[in-house]
Amino acid sequence: MSIISLTDVDFTRNGNQILKHINWQVDKNEHWAILGLNGSGKSSLLKLIMAENWKTSGEITVLGTRFGHDQIPELRAKIGIVGSFIAERFRPSIMAENLVLTGRYNSSMLYREFSEADLDVARDLMVQIGADKLIGRIYGTLSQGEKQLLLIARSLMTNPDILILDEATNGLDLFAKERLLEKLHQITQLKNGPTLLYITHHPDEITADFQKILLLRQGEIVDSGETQKILTTETLSSFYQMPVDVEIVNGKYFAIPK
Repeated sequence: MSIISLTDVDFTRNGNQILKHINWQVDKNEHWAILGLNGSGKSSLLKLIMAENWKTSGEITVLGTRFGHDQIPELRAKIGIVGSFIAERFRPSIMAENLVLTGRYNSSMLYREFSEADLDVARDLMVQIGADKLIGRIYGTLSQGEKQLLLIARSLMTNPDILILDEATNGLDLFAKERLLEKLHQITQLKNGPTLLYITHHPDEITADFQKILLLRQGEIVDSGETQKILTTETLSSFYQMPVDVEIVNGKYFAIPK
């Protein structure tokens, strides 16, 4: 059953067509990677799914909600998001578990009253994903990798059906990136866990957890399908419009310019 369906979707902003004729379907627990260079429209695509941007034309249905026909606010609670544009919304002085708790209310601050029991729920979730060492820490003192881990915990507060990761490894060193990808693997093993959409411009971040891949270039889908069939020398050379060699090392795909 499709949980995301985009049919002939265009998105234009300030007279510039950013996404063109997007046709894409995602089934439940079918984890996808969206690969494209900077400026290809990846973030714009995810913001359409989150209803932060609004389509210019076409049809979008996410988790049974038809955009333009059904109520959107309830949908947003079912989608978790991790990305730099989310990370920048929080005060540096906020406590780690308080930040995680904001995920329950889809806000950047705790406007509502909350109890110690509420914070315990946030702390328990931090423990589950291996962020227990961050309990009691101040957000502004954390490393980039620690902040991303905290944002993953926050995104899981509402038990979302979809978890979007937008360039989630930006600013991470080699080892922090590996730890983050391992956490995502753990999430894919959860019973009734979320469907992952992983946005990146690095093929080597696309692990075996992502069965499907979508190639986006200049706002258009160039190709999509099973990851192992798409991440090939021939397909990526055509996609990048530059010759590359694809090498697989320890299960990771590396596109090396010729």
